[in-house]
Amino acid sequence: MKPYGNYRKLYESLRRYDSQQVAVQRMEDLAEIEEIWRYYEKLSIDELRLIGAAIKKTEAQLGYIPFCFSTVPFVFLVFSAKLSTMITSNLIVLFLAIVTLASIAIYLIHRHFTHKSYNALHLHIVEALLHLKKDEDGKEKNDEDEKAEEDDEKKDDQPEPISSLSCGSASSASSS
Repeated sequence: MKPYGNYRKLYESLRRYDSQQVAVQRMEDLAEIEEIWRYYEKLSIDELRLIGAAIKKTEAQLGYIPFCFSTVPFVFLVFSAKLSTMITSNLIVLFLAIVTLASIAIYLIHRHFTHKSYNALHLHIVEALLHLKKDEDGKEKNDEDEKAEEDDEKKDDQPEPISSLSCGSASSASSS
């Protein structure tokens, strides 16, 4: 999935096509989102709840990478005496170390935000499907309740049959 940064870039790429339907069908990113949606759509409510909880857990764990990078200045402060001697003696080694650390930092930050966006996407889809399935279950339950109420009303509207045989036979039994 391309990191658009904002929806405007996606909107502009969709406008390039003549037909909106063709535009949506040809966008690989939207096809990927639809594939994820269709997969989750097949799952039950209980499975979606478990997946939603797992996504929330993963979402909470994603904060560790920014936390680690926020501690880097403190590490430089602690080792500042050693770094000052390293700067004067081995400038090339220091330069390579900084380039390596910066490359790792850029990769990890990119990976962090990519995972964060996928988490947000999956969580949104799971929550939307949970909401839709709960509404469908509620409607089905309401339809069943309404049908049961209608059946009860029909039964109430019909007069109860009087069993004259039971009254007659009881009176004939008591007379003998």
